[in-house]
Amino acid sequence: MKGSGQIVWITITVVILGALVIGLWSYQEPSPTLEVKETITKRIITIEAEGDVLHYQETLFRDERKFSEILADESGFSSQQIEKFKKTYKVSADNFSVEYIKEKNSALLRCDVHGKFTGNWYDFHWFLNPLDLDFLDSPFDKSERVLSWKGLIDGIPTRIVLEFPFPISNCHAHVWRK
Repeated sequence: MKGSGQIVWITITVVILGALVIGLWSYQEPSPTLEVKETITKRIITIEAEGDVLHYQETLFRDERKFSEILADESGFSSQQIEKFKKTYKVSADNFSVEYIKEKNSALLRCDVHGKFTGNWYDFHWFLNPLDLDFLDSPFDKSERVLSWKGLIDGIPTRIVLEFPFPISNCHAHVWRK
C-alpha cells in the first residue's frame, strides 16, 4: 500500500512539473504597447468651425523607429487613437479616420464634432478642460478669425489652431461671431 501511494505522488509531481515546463517553454513575451506620450515628438491640433460642426484634426509626429512600429499594426493603432479621442473629449463625434503620412512619420486623426454650437456661440469646454487650457488664461493668440496656442502639453510640443468662417470674439471657453 505504501508503494502505491508513493507512485501516485511521483506521478502527480511529474505531471505538475511537465505542465510547468510546457507552460514556460511556450510563454512568449507580450509585444510592447506604444505609450502615446512617450513616442510623440510633436502634436498639431486644428479645429475648423463650419456651421454647427467642428472639424477636428490632430497630427501626431514620431521618430522613424516608433513610427515604423505603428505601421506594423495600423488598424490596431487607428482603433486606439479613436478610442483615446472618445475617452478624452466625451463628445458626440463621427466620420473618424486615421491617415498615415510616411514622409513625415505622422498619423492624422480626423473627425466631426457635433452638439457644441449653442444658440450663437461655440462651447469649447470639452476641448480645453482635458488639456488644462483656457482661451484667456493660457493665453491663446487671436486674429480676426483664428485662435491659436503653442506650448507643451504633457511634455509634448503642441500647436493648436481654431479657425472660424467669421470675425470672432471669445471668453475663457466660448467663441461667437463678433
